[in-house]
Amino acid sequence: MNTDDENLPVFDESRSAAFRVVLVDVADIGTEQNRQFRVAQRAWTIVPASLLILGLSAGTFFAVQNVTDKNSVACFARAELDWRGSFPGTTAVSLVGTLDGTDGGSAPIADAIGFCSDLWAQHSLDASYPNGTPPGPGYNDRTFSHPVPSPLTECVMKNGTAAVIPGDSDVCSELGLASKSQ
Repeated sequence: MNTDDENLPVFDESRSAAFRVVLVDVADIGTEQNRQFRVAQRAWTIVPASLLILGLSAGTFFAVQNVTDKNSVACFARAELDWRGSFPGTTAVSLVGTLDGTDGGSAPIADAIGFCSDLWAQHSLDASYPNGTPPGPGYNDRTFSHPVPSPLTECVMKNGTAAVIPGDSDVCSELGLASKSQ
């Protein structure tokens, strides 16, 4: 497009021929311009791909953690977690008893899934209740015969405690929690 402004370049036959020469040099295999174009093309492909791989690797690294606080476990009744960290279920602690009946303090929980399975079997957890726990002492089953959901998956809460949640191995990432490292 030609304009009346004398400061702008005019697009004429000679300018068109110069563009044609540049484009042919870029397209013609073996020329310096073609090599530069291919290097730039590779960079625009390799750099974003490398950044994507690094990002996914970092996500995998942070998605798996160790349990650092073994004194309590979060036993979920359902796979739900709100923005405050609240969930339907209970946070349980294993206490050491003494012969004189006094409290000996908390004991580390080595098997979080087994610990929460016992709570399910005693009907201390029930997904049908809004807060995940039956109301009152009359609901407990001391025969350990209440059904336990399967599978239960161990995740890691943000504070480092174990979280046992009904669901398969994807449930941790669905709730924004890290999976427990093996």
